[in-house]
Amino acid sequence: MDQLQTILNNYHKLCSYCDGVWAQVRQAYPNEIACREGCGTCCELQSVNHLEAHIIRSYIQSLSGKKKLEDRSTGHICPFLRDHSCTIYGTRPVICRTHGLILRSTDFPQAHQAGSCPYNFPSHHPRDIEPELTIDIDNITKNLTNLNLAFCMVNNIDVKDEEQCRVSMKELAALWK
Repeated sequence: MDQLQTILNNYHKLCSYCDGVWAQVRQAYPNEIACREGCGTCCELQSVNHLEAHIIRSYIQSLSGKKKLEDRSTGHICPFLRDHSCTIYGTRPVICRTHGLILRSTDFPQAHQAGSCPYNFPSHHPRDIEPELTIDIDNITKNLTNLNLAFCMVNNIDVKDEEQCRVSMKELAALWK
């Protein structure tokens, strides 16, 4: 297996892990989760790393000629949000896959967790959620960063310039015409 395919496989495993935590949370707390199709309240992502841009770009190319996405983005709304639904849901970035979950991080005060959506868990404090139903955002970020770095190295993308490290969601959405 070539290096790029290994990176993509590992990225998909990371996404599957996040989706799996979501599935467990929805099963354990079905009445505590506001995140669902048709919400879109938190969909404000403006840019992604090169690896995730590649995933989104590949998805858009697979739809070539099948459907069009007109530019209706305003303000801070993600350009892929239409009628409160994500048009790239199957290939949405990792941050979108973890948003709404309870997060753990070394940046948080000791033994604390934080909710990433103010509408989820209205009857529970984040610290009361079982650890296996939370996301260690430090590990997720570290793995995503390493995968993106490997992707950039394999594709000869210079990531020394900070402005070159991210790809605009509007730029990606513009490809879908």
